[in-house]
Amino acid sequence: MNTTTFQHLAKPQREQLVQLIQKIVKNFLPLKIICYGYRTTTMSDWSCFFDRDTRIETTSPTYDLLIITDDEEKRQQHEIVDMVEKYALSLRFDATIIVLPMNSVNKGLENGKRFVSSLFRYGVILYSNGFVLSTPRQEMETSMLKDIIEANWHTNFDKAQRYLKTAAYCFNNGWNELTVFDLHQSVEHACIAILRAYTGYRPTTHNLSRLLKLTCNISLEVMVVFPCLTKEETDLFNTLNRAYTEARYKDTYSVSTEVTKTIMDRVITLLNLIEKLYERKRNSLESALPVSFPLNVNSQ
Repeated sequence: MNTTTFQHLAKPQREQLVQLIQKIVKNFLPLKIICYGYRTTTMSDWSCFFDRDTRIETTSPTYDLLIITDDEEKRQQHEIVDMVEKYALSLRFDATIIVLPMNSVNKGLENGKRFVSSLFRYGVILYSNGFVLSTPRQEMETSMLKDIIEANWHTNFDKAQRYLKTAAYCFNNGWNELTVFDLHQSVEHACIAILRAYTGYRPTTHNLSRLLKLTCNISLEVMVVFPCLTKEETDLFNTLNRAYTEARYKDTYSVSTEVTKTIMDRVITLLNLIEKLYERKRNSLESALPVSFPLNVNSQ
């Protein structure tokens, strides 16, 4: 497993990461913390109206972390995720967190699960208490991996498309609240589909904010559909995100036709984008397949 120290990161970023790891270890006593991705956004500003002739540069990093907990950990995974995300924000950066118990990780490694196996081989260990993980199976052949990815993709993305069709039916009948609920389900299954295709990870959360953040490890394009940079955009996304519970349990839940139509248009855009990302992955897998003879050529 990769044990490099991220020397290519700037010193302030490494210091921030160290502070986050220290907080996690102090409060949760994890067995391991593994980084499986990061992104940095740098903004450079200059103005002749600044107090002095200077250029201001701001760097905002995001780290993708797997926290492996003891099997006896009593706190729910979402509780740990919430707290660690708050720790990161207090240190002025962002973190996307996945929490798994040790038994689940070891079983995944022994059974050749792609997500944990990839992290074992290529992830960067940020903390370890010395506990030894199981050794993963040998990496599967590309042809077998392609078949698994295609099967998982159709299982989840087909559901996303069905929910979208159901949403359109509900919208045409004026059932806005049911429309937005189905749109939530469509986005949820589309995110699951692309995450399984690229990483092998199968999330269980219904929180669209978390699911969309997880897709940033693949591409930042998906998050752009719901940018949440203004109050209006944030309210629009929250209407969709809360629909999973409020459409079913809140008697006063109501969504205007205008907002419902806007959300539907965004979801259609999101599904089209995710489908393009999958095609990119599928083409990459096909190009990696070995050439064997005799060729099976379709002459039609």
